[in-house]
Amino acid sequence: HVTKKYGEKQALSDFTVVLQPGIYGLLGPNGAGKSTLMNLLTDNIRRTSGEILYNGEEILKSGAKFRSKIGYMPQQQGMYEQFSGERFLYYIAALKGMKKRDAAQQIEKYLELVGLKKDSKRRVGGYSGGMRQRLMFVAALLGDPEILILDEPTAGLDPEERIKIRNYVSELSGERIVILATHVVSDIECIASKILLLYQGKLLAEN
Repeated sequence: HVTKKYGEKQALSDFTVVLQPGIYGLLGPNGAGKSTLMNLLTDNIRRTSGEILYNGEEILKSGAKFRSKIGYMPQQQGMYEQFSGERFLYYIAALKGMKKRDAAQQIEKYLELVGLKKDSKRRVGGYSGGMRQRLMFVAALLGDPEILILDEPTAGLDPEERIKIRNYVSELSGERIVILATHVVSDIECIASKILLLYQGKLLAEN
């Protein structure tokens, strides 16, 4: 029963869902409430009413312990252009409190997986849009999160890069809860185990 208001505007209205491990496509037009929902799940903003529980515990009570279980890939690519791809990932790993040895192992593994190993020493400022998206995807995976939240991960990509990102999401979902927000049906139709259809802040359908 989560509701979020911004003044008089109701961005999310009496939203209720139970999530299990699997890939959830969060589908809806711009302004449907997708970003508000993701910001609530990542504890970036406070809800107006309702509760969000993870394994039966309110996330506001869990605080940092809950946030450490989340990997988040925002739509906006906020990066340090002077950093190499590898250095950027080490910086994210440090923010997540990872041990350097664990970070090194995961960074090497995921860079290889998404085809960025050979470009890892290059400056991020010289990366294409698709390379940046793949790097942000790896950043979200660091720390082996139990919940992966991806906000429009294929935005602005060519068809080949879209397919690559889709395949990586499918391959790495495993036992995680993956929420992939998009307004492009083809991004999720092949990989999502469930679709959540949002419109004007309301959950219209779950199938």
